[in-house]
Parts: sequence; structure tokens; C-alpha cells
Amino acid sequence: MQSQAQSLGGPASTAPNSAEPGSLFAEYAPIAGVYDEMLDETGRSRPAWKGFRSQVAQIGEVELLRRWTQSQRLINENGIVYSAYGDAEGRYRPWALDPSPLLLHESEWGAISQGLSQRASLLELLIADLYGDQQLITSGLLPPEVVYSHPGYRVALHRPPMAKGGRPPNLLFYAADLGRSPDGQWWVLADRTEAPSGVGFALENRLVTSRMLAESFRERRVRRLAPFFLQLQATLRRWAPAGRTNPTIAILSQGAAHPNYFEDAYLARYLGYLLVEGEDLTVRSRQLWMKTLDGLAPIDVLVRRPSTDQCDPLELGGESPVGVAGLVQAERDGALLVANACGSGLVESPIFMSFLPRLCQELLGEDLQLPGVATWWCGDPEALEYVIENLDTLILKTAFRRRGQESLLTNKLRKSPRDALVKMIRSDPVNFVAQEQVNRSASPTYRQGKVQPARVALRAFVVAGDGDYHVMPGALARTSIDSGPLEATLLTGEGSKDVWIVGDKPVEVVTLLPGEHESIELVRIGSELPSRVADNSYWFGRQLERADAAARLVRIVATRLSSEGNAADFPELPALIRALAEKGQIEPGYALAEMRERLPMVELALPREVLNHTQSSSLAATVDRMFASAAKVRDRLSRDTWRIVLRVYEDFRNQDAGGANLTDVLNLTNELIIDLAALGGMVVESMTRTQFYRFLDIGRRLERAMQAIDLLRTCLVESRDVSPALLEALLESADSLMTYRARYRASVKLAPVLDLLVTDETNPRSIAYQLNTLERHIGKLPRADDGGPGAPPEQRLALALSHTVRMADIREICEAYELDNPRPLTRLLSDLERDLPALSHAISLKYLAHSGPPRQLAPT
Repeated sequence: MQSQAQSLGGPASTAPNSAEPGSLFAEYAPIAGVYDEMLDETGRSRPAWKGFRSQVAQIGEVELLRRWTQSQRLINENGIVYSAYGDAEGRYRPWALDPSPLLLHESEWGAISQGLSQRASLLELLIADLYGDQQLITSGLLPPEVVYSHPGYRVALHRPPMAKGGRPPNLLFYAADLGRSPDGQWWVLADRTEAPSGVGFALENRLVTSRMLAESFRERRVRRLAPFFLQLQATLRRWAPAGRTNPTIAILSQGAAHPNYFEDAYLARYLGYLLVEGEDLTVRSRQLWMKTLDGLAPIDVLVRRPSTDQCDPLELGGESPVGVAGLVQAERDGALLVANACGSGLVESPIFMSFLPRLCQELLGEDLQLPGVATWWCGDPEALEYVIENLDTLILKTAFRRRGQESLLTNKLRKSPRDALVKMIRSDPVNFVAQEQVNRSASPTYRQGKVQPARVALRAFVVAGDGDYHVMPGALARTSIDSGPLEATLLTGEGSKDVWIVGDKPVEVVTLLPGEHESIELVRIGSELPSRVADNSYWFGRQLERADAAARLVRIVATRLSSEGNAADFPELPALIRALAEKGQIEPGYALAEMRERLPMVELALPREVLNHTQSSSLAATVDRMFASAAKVRDRLSRDTWRIVLRVYEDFRNQDAGGANLTDVLNLTNELIIDLAALGGMVVESMTRTQFYRFLDIGRRLERAMQAIDLLRTCLVESRDVSPALLEALLESADSLMTYRARYRASVKLAPVLDLLVTDETNPRSIAYQLNTLERHIGKLPRADDGGPGAPPEQRLALALSHTVRMADIREICEAYELDNPRPLTRLLSDLERDLPALSHAISLKYLAHSGPPRQLAPT
């Protein structure tokens, strides 16, 4: 049992606030009985905060509000969101960053850093023993139940004896949640040793806050975060297998649907690492490989984000699709460095808190410098009785942490009746611990135009170095109005702060960029693309063009329906409405005149149908799918590209389908077409011509050709309407009306329209242009040199499609059509409609098809 006991008492901080009248901090009132991070008992600024309030006052409230609004926009545009574990609805929330940082002096942070470094060393020794010779259990310092009752304990993760030259630490990266009690003492609320999250959010907090308060950031001499990330990079390089000087490092993500995906993509981009998912990887001959379009590429270091029990379905269980069969064996053999090592999360369970003080004496020969919150394990009879007696004042938790369920379980226990809790504890005491509640400190928080106190906890980050551990000079601060357990407040919503470690000496500017005299190897990466990424890139391109085609057609129809003329003034409307129905933008019955009369007026139905997210083929649903595909490859998109995608998505999510009218639809489609044009421009002008770009553009060209063919078939073959108004609408839908008028300066005729939309290779909107581009792209895709005769199927199909259009005689086709013989036009469109899906299938089969996730066939 932990011997330390924290002080819950403390002075009531009711002294007057010494801030200047009229400043943001003038009405700030500390909470009585709580340690205030900014003000001491006399109401004066603490050492780290001296000068900060006056610097903020010089900025002025109006300017500060303007900067904060810009920062909020930046957070929104970058798509910084989180989802609390245990949120039943899985809701994504905008990242709530407070503009006021938390300031700590480097002298105070130095003591915290020493304690965290010692704690990380202790936990490393503990993990090594539990997965090694287990001397702590043999000697009686740890009861066997602590390990053998732990649901996360796996025999398969036992490590072989230490090889000559040493073995990488199990704990390369560590985080601790800290809280300060009313007497000013810092306490460890929880250890995070599995796959600690939050460092990416801390980095983003720093970037946003330092821009908003740039003057104060410089004058306060805030310690930079970059050295910590440099140390992280150096540590991963140092422990890479076989001493590889330039190892391939990847971050194993749990996918775009997971709450941590933003951080995964952010860190991958910042550190220059690959971002992979389980289906991108395979183990062959006890080596981890990434499955790319050009074959298998080795992975030397894997920074894992999934929990241990999700990492290897072969040895650890088969329920999760995010793992890689054989991963544990590759790690065990030393062919792969996994950070943190599988099984590291064993010691982050609260049960270990009660044993750490005596373990520190045993393993390190010294007292624990940074104590953990007082913890009683109910498996100890004496502790059990103490817990039962003081249950009303303690926080009851499950002894063994279940990652992703902690906040939910703690909240559930907190709300249970006392009698039920006592019965539950006595029936299974091994599985429960109780902890003393830390009356956490408060820090200024900006809310509703005022600066008010809010409870605060820190997550500090530690990385292994050369024989020691290094602490990041900063942290992720989380704020809450609720003073209850930290885990319980996550479901009600949390705020965040940047943490500034301020000093008295000038700050050395450090960057992750190479030094001025450091040589850089010249590389051009293009073919090492996982098929999953190629697949999402391909479908991002297709959904982009599908949304563009639908938006243009909807705008054309909405413009005519909302004009002051009668329906008779627009003879092309029936064919265009039929095309909308064919594309699923409106009820299919509107395609038939006899059915149209029985349905609601199309003017009323169109906005509702187009903005219906539950209708799979609607414009809104297409935008949703475009966003989903883009989110899966976010780490490969530029910030500006992502901002456009996010803006489009939010514009549609914020629309009220039931209350929208034609004007709303017109405004929305106008904005959408402009945004999609900007998005297409970013793709063409800013993306290097790698395989990622190539698959994205293949998706665009295939979809643009298919949409054009489908519209021509609906309007010219099925509707048999060649009125100038309809032909002009077709030109408008292909953004080619201006080109036609500049070229012909005459009335609209079928032959020149078809030439411009089908066979003109100089028109970026024509079918011929799409097919020529596809032919070029497909010719540059990776090919297995199997020595077989002729071109591969996808290349033959692309050549055949281009040949079909090049051989088409538009004059003959139009002459036959005008003589009431649409068969030549029908044959041309039918041939293209047949071969384009075949081309898409051939590409998918060769490059984009995936095997299913690995599953365990029998229990361990």
C-alpha cells in the first residue's frame, strides 16, 4: 500500500486580485481551498506568471479576441477533433483549446522531470521483471494475483534472456497524468505505458497558442518542444534492428474512424514517418514488410498505437482487424523494434500504484521522488476493510485497466449505490482498488468573454535516451469545471491548454529540419504505396468527380426551376429531370411524365432529396463519401487540400434538408463547384507525380468519362431531344459552353457539340481527353515483369477505349441520328459504357484488391 498521503487541506485563496482594473484578469477570483496556478495566497502572480498578465493587457481585449477567432478558425480548418473513450455515440468534437496557457517555471519543472525520469526507469525495470524471471513475485514483493489475474498478461510476451550488447527498452515512450493538491504537491494520477496519446495535440496546442500570443511567448522565454521530438527520432534510430543508420519507421494507426487518427496523421507528417494500418503490413520469414504496389518493403521500427491485445491475432487473439499476424514473433526475434514493446501496458493498471514506493526502494535503492495518488488494493485484507469503511470519500476503480473503457467503468462505479459496491468488492476484492481523490489545482480559463478558474491536470511525456529518460519541456493540460475524477470528466467534455515552461535564460532555437551543413540524400518516392492507400486515393478521385457532375446538373435544373419563366420556356427540363432521376438525385418516378404528376412538385422535392444524407446516391451522401475517402489518406494531402475538403463537408453537414429551398440549393452548388474546382487545381498543380497522384487522377478520369457518357445517353438516346436548349445545357454541364461560343459563334448544333464533348482531345472535359489521360497513367503503373507477351489487361482496355473514340466519325453519327437512326450513337456510348467499368475492375483487381484482415482460427 502506498505510504504517502496527500494534504486535502490548504489555504483559502481569497486574497484580492492584483490585476490592472479593466484587464481580462481583473475579475478573476480563485477557488477557495484550491491551489491556484496563477496567484499565490496574497493575490500576487506566482514567479512563472510575473509579467504575463500585463503583456496580455498590452495586446488588448479586442485584438486578443480577433486573434482567438483566427486561431479557432485554424483549429477548425485543420480538422482537429477528438472523441472521448466511452462516449456511447462516438461523437467527434472540435478540439477545445483555451487561449490562456498554463505557465510553470523551469526550476519547478526540473523537479517534476527528475521524478518522471525516475518513474519511467522504475516502470521499465518492473516490465522487464514481469516478462522475465519474475523475481518480484518470487521474493514476495508482488502478490501473484497482481500479474496472473491481469486480463492483459500474456505468456507469449515473455522476453528471452538479455542478449550481449543489450536489448531495447520495453518503455521507449511514457506519459504520466499529473495533478496538484491544495498544498502545491504534484501527484501522479495515472501512468500511461501502453501507447501514450496526446503528444500530437500538445504540439498543435503549442503552434496555435504561440502564434496567438507571439509577443508574450518570446518575452517569457518559453522552452521549445522540438528537442523532445529530436530525441524521440534519435532513440528510434538508435534501437533499430541491426544498427541500421537510416531505418524505415512507420506509425501503426487504427484507422480514420479511431479517435487518435488526427494525432497519428499529424505526427507522421511532423516526424517524417510512414502512416500504416494493419492491412498494409505482413510478416514473412519473421520480418515485417509493407505491402506496396511494387512489392514488399521492409519496416524496421513500428510505433504502435493499438493496444497489445490488438497487435497480433496469431498469438494474442483474433478479434481486432488492426493487427498483423506474426508481429510478436518478429519483435521477439529482434528483427523489428516495436515502440512501446507489446505488453508494456501491463503496468499502467491502478493496482501497481499501491506497490510502487516499496518497488522503487527494491529496484532503484531510493525513495520515489514523484509520488502517485494514494491507492489501496482490495486484495489486501487490511486495505479492504479500510476501503469499505471510507468508501464514501474514495474513488473506486477496477484494479486492471481496460484501455478505452476506463472512463466509462469509473463513471459507472461512481454512480452505483454504496450497498451494491460493498457487495461487489467483497465478492471479488482482487479486481478493485480505491484511490484518494486529488483536489486538483485551478488555472485561468477564458470562457464567455471572461477569465474564470477551471480545474486542471497535465499529461507529461517522457522518451528514452542514452541510459536515461528525457522529459518534454511542456505538457498537454486538460481542464474541466468538474472537480471529480479525471476519467469521469472525459464524457462531459474537456478543454485543453498549452503548457509553457518559462525560464530566465535565452532559449536556443531548435528545429527538426536538417542543419545547414548536413547532407541530405536525394530521393523520389512514388511506387512504395500500400494498396489500401491507392484504393482510397482512387475512390477519393472518383467521389470528387461524382460530386462535381451531380452539382453541375443540380445547378442547371435548379436555375431553370427558380426562374420567372414557365416550364414551357424550358423544353429541356424533362430530359434534365430524367437525368437527375437516373443519377439518383431525385425520386426515380420523376423520370416518367405520368408518374411525375402524382408526386410532389419537383421544386419542393429537389432540395430535400439532394441534401438527404441517408439517400446513398444523393449529392450530400456523395460529399460524405468523398470526405471519408480523403480522411483515410489525410497524411498524404496538403493542409490546403484538406481544408477545402473539410469546408465542403461542413457546408453540407450544416444544411437543413427539410427547410432548404431552391435558392439554398443554388447557393450551395455554386460554392461546391468552386471548391471542387479549387480541389482539382490543388491536385493538378501541387501534387508530385507519384503513384498516389496517379491513382487519384485515374479515379477522376474514369468517373468524369462515365458521368459524361451517362448524361449523353440519358438526354440524346433515351429522351431523343436535340433542341438547342438541351444541347446548351449539356455544354454547360461540361463547363464547355464558353469554348463552344468562342469556337463556333453560331447556334448550337449536335455535331459540334458531340465533337467538343466526345472526340476533341484538346478539351479537358471531353471523353477523349479522359481516355488519353487514362492511357498515359496506366502505362506508368508498376508492372510485374513476367515475360509474358503483349500488354497487361488494363493497358489493353485503355488502348481499346482510346481507339474506339478516335475511330468514331462524329459527322456520320450525327447524320444518322438526324435521320432518325440513333443506333451509331447508341453503339458508341454502349461500347464505352461496357469497357470503362471493365477497366475499373481490371485496375481494382490488380492493384486495389485486399485480402481480409487476419483472424485467429482457434483460441490460444
